[in-house]
Amino acid sequence: MNTGFPSEALEQKENMSALWASDPRYQLAQRILATPDFVRSPQLAKFLLYICTIAFEENRQPLTEQHIGVTVFGREPGYDSAADTIVRSHALRLRRRLEQYFQKAGRHEVLHLTIPKGSYTPLFVPAPPSNSPDAQSSERGLTETEFQRGDLEAVPLTPSISDQPVAEALRPTASIAPWVGVPNGSRKSLSLVWRYRVITGFLVAFSFVVTIVFALHLRTHLRQSRRHILWGRLFNEDQPTQIVLGDSGLVLFHAVTKQYVSLHDYLSNDYSKQMPYVQHTDPEFADFLRHRRYTSMVDALTLAHLVRLPEAAPERTLVHYARDMHIEDFSSDNLILIGAEEAVPWVELFENHMNFVFSIDHPDRHSSFINRRPLPGELGEYSPDSDGKKGKAYGVIAFLPNLGTSGNVLILEGLSMVGTEATTDLAMDDKRLLPLLNSMRRKDGSLPHFEMLLESDSLGDGPGPARVVAIHLHD
Repeated sequence: MNTGFPSEALEQKENMSALWASDPRYQLAQRILATPDFVRSPQLAKFLLYICTIAFEENRQPLTEQHIGVTVFGREPGYDSAADTIVRSHALRLRRRLEQYFQKAGRHEVLHLTIPKGSYTPLFVPAPPSNSPDAQSSERGLTETEFQRGDLEAVPLTPSISDQPVAEALRPTASIAPWVGVPNGSRKSLSLVWRYRVITGFLVAFSFVVTIVFALHLRTHLRQSRRHILWGRLFNEDQPTQIVLGDSGLVLFHAVTKQYVSLHDYLSNDYSKQMPYVQHTDPEFADFLRHRRYTSMVDALTLAHLVRLPEAAPERTLVHYARDMHIEDFSSDNLILIGAEEAVPWVELFENHMNFVFSIDHPDRHSSFINRRPLPGELGEYSPDSDGKKGKAYGVIAFLPNLGTSGNVLILEGLSMVGTEATTDLAMDDKRLLPLLNSMRRKDGSLPHFEMLLESDSLGDGPGPARVVAIHLHD
């Protein structure tokens, strides 16, 4: 599999770097790549470096999604870009990082680098003058349309109109005394002016009433801004939030082989250790399962709830399949992982910091949560196979720092889809969740990182209300 730039492209870049060294575009790209945002994100840096390299060359290659997916992200030639959106999602993050650069560290740059939506070809354009309307409206966070609309709304209403009663204004002009002694031509002109003013005043008053009624109507239907103690930490303006959906194809592969795939093997795409254990099943079918891009209905419903949260801004909320994630994503961004380690092997990255760990030691039994640091009254293991626990479903809500401690990670996992569903139901129910979170607050009102073990009854294919079995605080 191709995992980086072709060797000939790298050699060509090294040979031509001396020619580009005096090019302001090349110098700008190097300054951007040297910033911490790109140093901490090798994938984004490689993406930007590659498209800039192509732009600097005389014989430009077409920068298509397929070409970038194969050359930069190591996808197989002819891969399904409609299902695998890695290029588009990274392009969204890249555009966001470039905007942040020119708003902060690069605010004094005389040349700007942009990647227009719908294209992957970088454009180098002069920076807008600092006193131009576009630059001023950009600093205020307004679009050009909003800037113009603000000018229109600043026009004052005519004060003389509101002083005239509507009935008086609509009286026939021939009966109005002021017309006496005025020449016929002037009288006709004044009559038209009067009528125009009356009609304008009536329309202004009517529009004002309609605006108030419409605003009151919207007030009852639009979301109100809020600062949620948990979601406000996972969705913020400083960094993107990546929602990771479980790999159900991997779960089916586990069911066939009775052997589990480690994160290392998952990343290297090496399933050879599991294939000899395939019994009573065509090995080609088992291999077929590991390439399918399936996710569960529980994950899909959880995603629907998450993107409707008031804090989840569309431009900063990214959705990924577990197989499309990269290790650097877990160091810089906020993340929400849906599903246990069986479906999201990335959970393994955080196990060293967790007390409730998903156990896959007994493939012939139900999986379990191992309690690595039991508190008084707690069990060392929670499983539907335990005595007195038949028909129970277990889940964990884990709120932890990301690998770089620059953001946060929320893990919503269950021993089964029923357990995951019960866990996400509680996480989305503020009436039940907020009292629990408020009980964990520090003296300064902040929320510490924590783990919460939940238990619910399995009611057919669905869960009953989740009950809190244990809460372990971190930090």
